[in-house]
Amino acid sequence: MLVLTRRVDESIVIRDDIVVTVLSVDGDRVKLGVQAPREVLVLRQELLQAVEAQNRAAARQALQATPETLAKLKDLLGKVC
Repeated sequence: MLVLTRRVDESIVIRDDIVVTVLSVDGDRVKLGVQAPREVLVLRQELLQAVEAQNRAAARQALQATPETLAKLKDLLGKVC
């Protein structure tokens, strides 16, 4: 991990098109501004982790075979075979 020290109004550049600027510091809170192209997804880490957890839960639930799902699958396989 690269560790940098920046003051208010100082920035770091990632690649050629992403700029992270320190906007303010208030106690233990730092406000950052991120300039990035629209196609670059920028998320808070805790939000990304929550979305990933929901996706994993949905995938596990989708893998649960219900009697109705199994009956439909058998019906479809019977028509193909």
